[in-house]
Amino acid sequence: MNYINKGKRDILIFPQFDNIDKIQNIRNRYDELSQILPPHITLVFPFKIDLKHDEIRKKLSDICKSYNRFNIKCKGISFLKDKRINKYYIFLNIVEGNDIIRNISIDIYHRLLNKDLPQYYIPHITLGSVDEIIDIDLKDCFETEISKIAVESIGDNEESFIDFYVSLER
Repeated sequence: MNYINKGKRDILIFPQFDNIDKIQNIRNRYDELSQILPPHITLVFPFKIDLKHDEIRKKLSDICKSYNRFNIKCKGISFLKDKRINKYYIFLNIVEGNDIIRNISIDIYHRLLNKDLPQYYIPHITLGSVDEIIDIDLKDCFETEISKIAVESIGDNEESFIDFYVSLER
């Protein structure tokens, strides 16, 4: 494994689907991080920042006050080729809740990191990566309410340490 993110943080949503085991079973086959990090939606990709822990929590809490809890629905698989590593990422598509996820992500990038959201950002749950497009049998629909986001620290071996959660307003 190439540990390029050690010492960084990222901001994630950990959906709590009733049938999440079906997602995890696929990740166990195709995602080298499946045993380190549960299924998630990345809001902010790994970053370094000079702010202290409490300052990040305060800024993120202020941002989240603008957002209510919301529902997401995931269904269907798509593939995205990463030409840098010559592999295809396997995505579980988010078919409801995309706009809210994108807006939260934009706000965090602007108000916490003073950056723009990467243009290539597509809300999804990564199921893994493969050398070529394969047939994956996943016809299930996954639905849940999102009520909080997590700030994660990434350890030396890509392990996940949750620093804290910030709740979305009711």
